[in-house]
Amino acid sequence: MTTSTCPKGHDSATLDYCDTCGSPMAAPPPDPEQTQPVPAPPAAPDCPLCGTPQAGRFCEVDGHDFLLAPSGPVPERAAAPPPAEPERETGMEVVVGADRAWFDGVVAQGGEDADGMVFPRFVVERRFALTGERLLIGRRSRSRGVHPDVDLSGPPEDPGVSHTHAMLVHEGGKWSIVDLGSANGTYVNDPASAAIPAETPVPLRPGDRVYVGAWTSLTVREAQ
Repeated sequence: MTTSTCPKGHDSATLDYCDTCGSPMAAPPPDPEQTQPVPAPPAAPDCPLCGTPQAGRFCEVDGHDFLLAPSGPVPERAAAPPPAEPERETGMEVVVGADRAWFDGVVAQGGEDADGMVFPRFVVERRFALTGERLLIGRRSRSRGVHPDVDLSGPPEDPGVSHTHAMLVHEGGKWSIVDLGSANGTYVNDPASAAIPAETPVPLRPGDRVYVGAWTSLTVREAQ
């Protein structure tokens, strides 16, 4: 017969209570299958983009979605393109002002808006450096996404200047003016002459003057 020893030292043939003193027997040895250590949950993965440990669905640093984004190695990011080279200076500039003689000539030609046009009493001279290869001349329009390099927006606002009026083009070391099909044309040096043909480059030299709109003149000269 198999016997067990109670906590007080008596031999007992029963396993629940000592058949000598009635004391509870010691608890039976634990079942090995129930005492296996519970495996620890897998460690939260690090963000594949920045290496930050996962604390939720989205990475706190770069917003990586651990749930939807594929696990495993993330392909290397493409190398960033080299920074753009600064626009090349050409040593030239264009000076924008208001020309009274040009305005008087425009009014004399008549037109549906001629009677309502008034020459501005005060215009601040503006200068634009001629850099790069092409410079758009016109009036800014956020709704149309037009942002000219030579912005002739007011005040005062010259109503005769188109939003995309003309283009200054630098080729072969020289500047040219190209009318972009403007409503009122582009004139070079002699405002009484015919407007230059649209989409046709006209060479410019230092000192040349370009007339656009109702009173605006642009003088090309060496930068000062």
